[in-house]
Amino acid sequence: MSADRIEPGTTAPAVDKDNPAGQFDAALASAWQGEWERRVVARDGAKAGGNDALAQHFQAELDVMQAAMPTAAAQQAAPVVAEQPPAAQLPVPQEQPVEVAPQQDAPPLALDIEKKSVLPPQGRPADGSNSITFTNDNPTESMTITFTHNPDSAAIPPITLKPGETLVQAFPEGWSGNFRSAEGDGVNVTLGEVKFDGGGGQTYYDVSYIEGYNVAMTIEPVEGGRQSGTLQDLASSAPQSIIARDADGNAYGLRKTTVANVVDQEVVDYYRGKVGADEGYVIPTDDASTLGSGSGALSVHLT
Repeated sequence: MSADRIEPGTTAPAVDKDNPAGQFDAALASAWQGEWERRVVARDGAKAGGNDALAQHFQAELDVMQAAMPTAAAQQAAPVVAEQPPAAQLPVPQEQPVEVAPQQDAPPLALDIEKKSVLPPQGRPADGSNSITFTNDNPTESMTITFTHNPDSAAIPPITLKPGETLVQAFPEGWSGNFRSAEGDGVNVTLGEVKFDGGGGQTYYDVSYIEGYNVAMTIEPVEGGRQSGTLQDLASSAPQSIIARDADGNAYGLRKTTVANVVDQEVVDYYRGKVGADEGYVIPTDDASTLGSGSGALSVHLT
């Protein structure tokens, strides 16, 4: 994929102070355009640094944003659509994504993009919306979290957490997909998976190592409940044969357990010694690791 063909848009139009609807549309267009331009900068920075995988990741997000943009924002950004690359060039998604239930009259995405939609820290918000409280437990390094939504769910912009910082991200009703830290090569990654408002009024969640490991991650309900994942450093004691490395050859994590439905037994055996079958997905059939909660407020720790 050529990562140079989508250019940032122009500034948002002047707001008609006598037209509240126009004010809303202009503000929404400006917010989306700001997010658009940040991804262009991130993509170009990754490309300049030689990290093609990460550049392709941000290009894929630009493609998703283009499709999901509100009309007002799309008119302002006016992107040029890049040619779609072969599927093999894109980061491989989780082989078994969270099942998406049909949505009915889902409300529009209610996000204050600049302020990260900070919600009350305990329990489900009074308006019934969903949230994940993200905490970066790394004392020295910032961490950027990116979101991959399932087809019937809305795009969520990335968030960046400073060392020790906590941010609360809101999600629309019925949202499903996964999230990851951008650390490493952008391909071998620890995945957090979630399906809000699933069957029986449950929120389903899990940590998956099928796509690899780049940061330690746990997920559990804010109000308390079963925890998925582990915060122990899985890479420090791993054999060199299963280490994942970035474009410069620097070790940062562990390889995938499964590629194109082919299991790497050496990697699986190592993960399984650290993570139980009900504590996180190591192979696609670890269904006992899909946990449920009646709460729409989850807590995620990363380090």
